[in-house]
Amino acid sequence: MKRMAFGVLVVGLLTACAAQPAQQVNPAGTQVTLHLDKSGNPAISSDEEQVLSAVRMIQDGKIMAAIDGPLNAVISKFETQYAHSDVKVYSARGTTDALIYAALVTSVAPGQKVEVLGPAWAMAYWARGYAYGEMARYDDERLELEKALALAPMDAQYSNELAYVYVQKRDWQNALEYYEKAGEFADFNPTNAQSMKCTSFRGQGYVLVELHRLDEAEAKYRACLKITPNEPKSLGEIGYIEDLRKKPH
Repeated sequence: MKRMAFGVLVVGLLTACAAQPAQQVNPAGTQVTLHLDKSGNPAISSDEEQVLSAVRMIQDGKIMAAIDGPLNAVISKFETQYAHSDVKVYSARGTTDALIYAALVTSVAPGQKVEVLGPAWAMAYWARGYAYGEMARYDDERLELEKALALAPMDAQYSNELAYVYVQKRDWQNALEYYEKAGEFADFNPTNAQSMKCTSFRGQGYVLVELHRLDEAEAKYRACLKITPNEPKSLGEIGYIEDLRKKPH
């Protein structure tokens, strides 16, 4: 199974950005500060620009330079800013997931404040994890993706990527769990929801084949085909499943 295309993972970064913060009180009575621009044409923050620069560097094979340069710079900025703060922080791609994080915060300590930032911090962890993955440093990649998901727990992209890491480690149960989460959360990022769903279904299919649950695996690949008819990877895997069924047990 191949990792999803790097370019696909960047989709959605341009749809959210930092803006003048707005405060609100959620249904649980928690004070929430939103740092998102609700306009239809938000500008890209300087932190997002650095993440995009790092992405280009990784694509050019300058992996350690991307880590040691822009990615560590963005991460260090946010970690330093919030290191001694009791504020609960989320990192959202856009208005949809930002408002969900703001509304669903019920587990923070009494009086604790919540801030919902733009995507840069979580994306920087993701990109640093992806860079480690390119060097087959899967344990390091896993740790970075877990940090990204701590900031953006409903992000399908990060769940799909973490599932892929567990595939590399042949940890089928965790891989299946995170692929399933990715499918559940895909609609929270509507700019690439269909792509994330199909990636989730194909990932689940791959894991289920490894677990010899062929009927379930085929159903997942067909679910992807409902989203993208004649999708070649799913068609190929269904053919592979049919060949497996013909083999003597």
